[in-house]
Amino acid sequence: MPEMTLSSEVGRLRGVVLHRPGVEIERMTPATIHEALYSDLLGCATARKEYTQLETFLSRITKTYYFDDLLAETLADAEARRTCLAHPLFAALPEAEKAFMQGLDAAALGRYLIEGPARIDDPERQWRPLYNLYFTRDIGVRFNDRSLPTKMSTAVRAPEAALTGLIYRYHPLFAKQTRWVDPWAESPGAALEGGDFLVADKDVFLIGQGARSNAEGVRQFIQLRSAVSPEFHVLTQELPHEPESFIHLDMVFTLLSRHHCMVYKPLLEGRFKTRLLTVRDGKVTEEAVPHLLAGLERLGKSYEPVFCGGGDALYQERDQWHSGANFFAVAPGHILGYGRNSRTIDALAAAGFEVKPVEACLDGRMAFDVDDETHRAVYTVESAELVRGGGGCRCMTMPIDRTAL
Repeated sequence: MPEMTLSSEVGRLRGVVLHRPGVEIERMTPATIHEALYSDLLGCATARKEYTQLETFLSRITKTYYFDDLLAETLADAEARRTCLAHPLFAALPEAEKAFMQGLDAAALGRYLIEGPARIDDPERQWRPLYNLYFTRDIGVRFNDRSLPTKMSTAVRAPEAALTGLIYRYHPLFAKQTRWVDPWAESPGAALEGGDFLVADKDVFLIGQGARSNAEGVRQFIQLRSAVSPEFHVLTQELPHEPESFIHLDMVFTLLSRHHCMVYKPLLEGRFKTRLLTVRDGKVTEEAVPHLLAGLERLGKSYEPVFCGGGDALYQERDQWHSGANFFAVAPGHILGYGRNSRTIDALAAAGFEVKPVEACLDGRMAFDVDDETHRAVYTVESAELVRGGGGCRCMTMPIDRTAL
C-alpha cells in the first residue's frame, strides 16, 4: 500500500472514506429518534439519491474507500475478529446474540454490526444500528502520518469509533501508519470528535470545545502528539452547547483554500473564548486570542473570511442551521457544499468561487478541473433529506490522504 499523509484541510484529496446511508437508517423509528441523535426520520430513498451525487463526484477525482468494505476486510483477519468480539461493548449483549455473531462470516458480521437486527425490539438482539455512520468524519481523524480513532461523547456512537479503531489497527491500508491500541485508556472522561478537529498545517490544529468535545479530549490529544513532535500549536474554540446546529466546530468554521475560510460571523464577535496553546517539549503555554482568525494570523496564516449566510444576520442563522458553513475542500479553492444555502453560495460567488452544481458536472453540462488552482469553485450537492441528519459535506467524509501544500 502507498504511504498516506494528511497535513491540511485543503490539500489535493487522494483518498477518502465514505459510507452510503443504508438499511441502518431505515431501522430508525419515532421511538429511537432521540437515542439516534436525530430530530426527524429521513426519507431514505431521497437521501441515497442525494448522497450518490457526493460519492460519484468524489469517485471521479480521488480514491474512495467504503467503511463497509474496510470493516469486512478487517474482520477477515482472525486476530482482528477476536479483538472485535472481545470489546467491552459486546459484554452486556445476550448470550444468544453473541453466539449468533460468532457464527457469521466476515462480510455478514460487518453488515450486522452496521445495520443491527431486523427487529430492534427482539429481546435476543440488542445491538443497535449505526444510525450516524454516514457521518464518517466524526469517528476517526488523520493528521500527518497518524490514524487516531476518536472518543465519542455519546454512547450510541461509541461502536462507530471502536470499529474505526479496529480498522486503523488491522487493515492493510493503514499498515504503514502509526496506530494506537487504545489511545483514550488513560482519559475515560475525554471526548474528541472529528467534526471538532481541523488540520490547518502539519503542526497547527484547531479543536472545538462544546457539546461533543471537551478540554480533557484536547489534553489527551496534546499528550499523544507530544510523544512524536517536540513543537506544535493547538487553537481551541469554545462553542455553545445550544442550539444543536453548533454541534461541532466545522458547523461554524471550515477552510476553503490557502487563503479563504467559511465562518459563521458570530464566531468572530468575541462571544466565545479562543485560546492558542503552544506545546514545546511537552510543556503547554496558553494565551487568549480574539478569535480563530486572529490566532491563525499569529501563526503566520492569513485567511479571508466568507460569511455563512452572507451579510444579513437572519440568513446567517438560517443557513448555519442547515450546515451552511460545513464545506469540504477537495483541492485548494475547490469545495463541496449544500446548494440549498443560497445566501452562502451567493457569498462564495462574490468571493470569486464559481458555482457548479454537481449534477451538471456529472452529466457533462459543466466542465470542472479541481487541479486548476488559478480557478476557485463551489460544487453544490442537493440536500433536501441529507441535511435533516444534521451535517454537511465535511461531516460525510473522512479524508485519509492529501497532497501536501
